[in-house]
Amino acid sequence: MAAGTPCAAGSASATAGIPPARARAAGRSWPAAASSAVYDIVSGPFRPSRILGGSRLAVYLEVEGPHEATVIALLARDAVRLPNGLVLVGTQSVGPFADVASATSVRIGRCSAVFDGPTGPCTVRAGRWWRPPTPRAPRPEHLAAATAELDRALRGVSGGLPADAAALDGDLSRAGAAEEACARLVGRGPGLTPSGDDLLCGYLLAARHLGAPQAAEAVAAAAAQAATATTALSADLLRHAAAGRACPQAVHVLDALSGRAPLPPALEELRGIGHTSGTDLALGLLAGARAALGSSGAHTTGSAL
Repeated sequence: MAAGTPCAAGSASATAGIPPARARAAGRSWPAAASSAVYDIVSGPFRPSRILGGSRLAVYLEVEGPHEATVIALLARDAVRLPNGLVLVGTQSVGPFADVASATSVRIGRCSAVFDGPTGPCTVRAGRWWRPPTPRAPRPEHLAAATAELDRALRGVSGGLPADAAALDGDLSRAGAAEEACARLVGRGPGLTPSGDDLLCGYLLAARHLGAPQAAEAVAAAAAQAATATTALSADLLRHAAAGRACPQAVHVLDALSGRAPLPPALEELRGIGHTSGTDLALGLLAGARAALGSSGAHTTGSAL
């Protein structure tokens, strides 16, 4: 599905299954654009969902999938654009969140998220699609200098975990090393995306893209095994990171590590996310870049996302 193209199921009624009189009485529909990474879930048949939590700019929904649950992030236009996002468009993009807060049930499908509440349904309709951004191809000859620059910028910085607890040193492709790291970090820290998971997301992204694919594969497998130890949202974001998908701010730092962009503005933008999430992601990216430097793959072109 190309970015920005109309929803293939856009002509289907987002209020299917709702009595017509009730749907007409409510008449509330909000346009949105959906990530192509969640195309199968959003465009498929309606599936029961539940609200996991949220904030002023986002609401997180767990959708029953055919094989496993998937999380969809309903995002205001100015929220961090997560790769599993259904992004509201328009200047009043926070409008439906009040309706969501009072919803008694929600279902996702047919390019819509339909929230049922005391005053009737509120529909968020995906009329367009967007692709999560991908970093540019790395220049291996720039990796050492860029990693050293990121190391200097983050020296003495800590995220949501103490420095010793957050360490991701050593070769995580060794037998048992990834499992130990994930057992120590998955679900560690407060919030819907605990700090340990943010660190691992950053590591996965950098190791995969910059030239340590074996370590990335080992950590992805270990994180999947340990997913029950964390929140549904965080487990889903770990799966996206393992596939090379992330928010634009993390991708911009990857571009800097790849020798394609200046680091300071990208790092500042990333560290502005959440209380510690951006910093934890940056520390994970640094660890993944170090892994790539220590890998024989650091001298070849990294895998494309």
